[in-house]
Amino acid sequence: MGGRRTPDFRARLARLRREGGAVGSRAGEAAAADPDAAATDGLDPGAAEAPSGMPPWLRARLQRRGPGAAAPGAGATPGADMDPALLRAAAAWETTTGDPADLAEVECVRGAFAAREQRLPLASTRHGDWDLSEIDHADPAAFARLTGDAALSALDLRGAVFLDTETSGLGGGAGVFVYMVGLGWFEPDGTYVSWQGFLRDPGEEPALLQAVADRIGAADGLVSFFGKSFDRHRLEDKMRIAGVTPPFDARPHLDLFHPLRRLTRGAFRDARLQTMERELLRFRRERDLPGALAPAAWFDYLAGRPHRLEGVFLHNHEDVLSLAVLAAYLGRAEVEERASGAALPGPEARRAVALAETAPDRAEARAWAERALARDVAGEDRRRMQVLAAESARLAGDVDAARGLYRAALEEDAGDRAAVRLFRGASMLLERAVGDGENALRMAERALEVARRVGCPARDVAECEARVARLELALQR
Repeated sequence: MGGRRTPDFRARLARLRREGGAVGSRAGEAAAADPDAAATDGLDPGAAEAPSGMPPWLRARLQRRGPGAAAPGAGATPGADMDPALLRAAAAWETTTGDPADLAEVECVRGAFAAREQRLPLASTRHGDWDLSEIDHADPAAFARLTGDAALSALDLRGAVFLDTETSGLGGGAGVFVYMVGLGWFEPDGTYVSWQGFLRDPGEEPALLQAVADRIGAADGLVSFFGKSFDRHRLEDKMRIAGVTPPFDARPHLDLFHPLRRLTRGAFRDARLQTMERELLRFRRERDLPGALAPAAWFDYLAGRPHRLEGVFLHNHEDVLSLAVLAAYLGRAEVEERASGAALPGPEARRAVALAETAPDRAEARAWAERALARDVAGEDRRRMQVLAAESARLAGDVDAARGLYRAALEEDAGDRAAVRLFRGASMLLERAVGDGENALRMAERALEVARRVGCPARDVAECEARVARLELALQR
């Protein structure tokens, strides 16, 4: 499909190249490293956009480097000063020229832009070890439980839209463009649609933003990965500048980053999307263009240089598809197995900790805490589960179980901050349920001793002191 850049836009870029203004080797990095300058330039009343849609600050950045300067990942010979890992990743991708393949022009009330659309059958599409159809077996109660957001308790993944964006930099404001928006959704006939809106030139941004707002606004909910902190705010900023009403406030928003990190904390080296898809879905990308190279690919395209935008399209498509399948994974967390009956992948002990700490009642919290302990949960998680199990048993009136849980936990470690809570809880149990004032005082004294030694907050020390004083007084009577 031919590009929609105006003749004026093409002429300006051609003139820049003739005058020695090829795309700077750090065009993409400049946008990320200097977002405040970008935002100021974009909002400067004296920096009105040219008719082509290319604002003067962007034209200036395209002029910054002289002929032969290579952007990170741009052209056939990436810059020699690039990080070696990025250099290898860039070299693995062939370059293309002109518009990316399979783009169709999209018209809306705000103008035109381009989009690539792929349609995948729900029943036969696999992503790693998972079938896309497993979204139908996700229980939204797990979404609400693991995020603390009750609005997600009725989220139907069939009616949701899945979102991931690619931007020209990490900052916000007018100086950073959301040049690609990846959306995924399910059609009533069981088809999964991968839709990628794309800016062929900056002037198309209002039209793309309007189309994205319309699609999200028509959905029952939104699913992203770190989208509440990044994608949503970038889009909201740009929509307000463009005069588009943001659609987010009225939509339940499942941000997978937080509940998945809660389920896996400490088990993996990080909580990135690709780590989650590799460890939980067994999905490994055959090759991937790192996000650090994505801004340069778009700047290269704008300047008419060879670019690696096909790598950006693939990266974005796989990101959005992973959102759908990871949401299906999350919806099986409470039952700990897939619809087929196969065990749910992931760290079982850490999952039990997360479910214990988000349990709706004391009995379930105790059950999951004891399950975590039986799975040999370690470290701080183990101590928290020992406290939770013992206190839940005490509050439920299960005296014998509570005594056993307190004793086992204190035999394991009687000198850390968790021991303060354990000694204090044991003191309450002995006083109130057993009627053993002397041993209750002894446990309270131990709690106070440890609290002072390990530097507990003044409030905790004061509570221990008050308990000791009260028990001493009661024994004197």
